[in-house]
Amino acid sequence: MKNILLLSFIVAIVSCKAQQTYPLSQSAVDMPENSYFKDFNNELDPYIGTWKASFNGKLITLNINKELERTFSLLGKYYLTDQLIVRYEVRDSSGTVIQTSLSNTYPAGGSVKYLIISTSINIRGNNEVNFAYAGGNCGVGGGEISLKQISSTQFYWSYYPGVTTLNDITCPPNLDYHIYLPETENLVFTKQ
Repeated sequence: MKNILLLSFIVAIVSCKAQQTYPLSQSAVDMPENSYFKDFNNELDPYIGTWKASFNGKLITLNINKELERTFSLLGKYYLTDQLIVRYEVRDSSGTVIQTSLSNTYPAGGSVKYLIISTSINIRGNNEVNFAYAGGNCGVGGGEISLKQISSTQFYWSYYPGVTTLNDITCPPNLDYHIYLPETENLVFTKQ
């Protein structure tokens, strides 16, 4: 009898902490900790792959992958979500690589330099995925990026960098602080 009561107590505790699953469009605000925001309808899948565009004499290549059950925190709580991770390469007109994150890895809680990660999808009902960009050295260029699907082989890219304040103590003057990603709206990327 004691073992049955103990087993019932353990099952009750585990059930209270069971993970609850929600669609990606659900806001994490006021959701129970450890909730999982799942890509039930594969809304992220059309963006997966290698994409290219030209802008101001530069060739930009995006490599977009989907990661499942990636940990994130909000207001001191931890959650899981399916997200897109964008790695990129920018080449100048002669073909020289001027910035790349193609070989970067982004484990949860790790380095975020050059990280582009999806934050929301279809919040306006317009087939748009929104991303946060962590920026380059000292966070320069960090801001918001949105991708809006045009067709199965093209999407619009819009990038809105934020303002970054630099100081010589934490951001030495010998680092590269240029923004190489295309700062524009509605740039068409084509699937390769």
